[in-house]
Amino acid sequence: MTNLRAFVMNTKVQGESFSDEVDGKASRDTLVFTCDGQKFVMKTMSEQLAEILVENVTAAQKDSTLESIERICWLLAFATQSQVACYGHHYPDGSGPSLLTSINRAGQNTDPVIEPADGAAIREFVDQTYPAFKTLENARSLRVAIDYMLQAARPGLPMECKLVFMFVLLENMKQTYAMQQQYVFKGGKFKDPVTKAQIGFKDMMILMFGAVGMAPNLQALVDLRNEVIHTGVASLTHAQQKLQYDAANDLIREYLLRLLGFKGTFFVSPTGGTVKTI
Repeated sequence: MTNLRAFVMNTKVQGESFSDEVDGKASRDTLVFTCDGQKFVMKTMSEQLAEILVENVTAAQKDSTLESIERICWLLAFATQSQVACYGHHYPDGSGPSLLTSINRAGQNTDPVIEPADGAAIREFVDQTYPAFKTLENARSLRVAIDYMLQAARPGLPMECKLVFMFVLLENMKQTYAMQQQYVFKGGKFKDPVTKAQIGFKDMMILMFGAVGMAPNLQALVDLRNEVIHTGVASLTHAQQKLQYDAANDLIREYLLRLLGFKGTFFVSPTGGTVKTI
């Protein structure tokens, strides 16, 4: 059997273990993820690049192995809040590029969810959440959700645009939750399967967050969502909008982590307390 080597960009993570010494120097540059019964050995490099080596990959396993690498990249993108992407691979390893893709994804220096410098924490996060991510990625549009978070965090966007990304993301999360729970969608509204009563945005959000054990106060966020979506601008000051943006970001981070079965410590905004443990 042969090995597969994938090439990854925008990886801000550091290793958990040291690689072999080169010229008398050792580098803490290696992470080993265990997903789908395979070992994915990531070696970090300069300029936020990395390589992932998977040993003993049969021809029949090639596509599924590449799919696993894509999932790992999306989880790393969420954890580090950077546009992590696989841009090519060699199969067999050393045979030259089987595929090199032109990808325009600028790296981002935004607040991470998991500390990128803590290799053990990154490895534990990926190993913990990969099974649920694989199960839910289509039903809950998880790649879309992560991408919207990254789009909202792009530098230079007006605060209203950042908020719109967050509100559209919340709409998507609400929609996929309702569809997964088989709520009836009729006449542009979801209906309770028993009472047939309409379920509005806020009520469905309460159900969604409650399903993972969260009970946030959503009124201020809903009011701002209605104002921005319907008028295009917000009457709040920039500082007040930033507080609401941070609150929405914190809610989404915690919701996705709980949905994916994560147990541990993660970063939230200074408003939310800087760190939180679930």
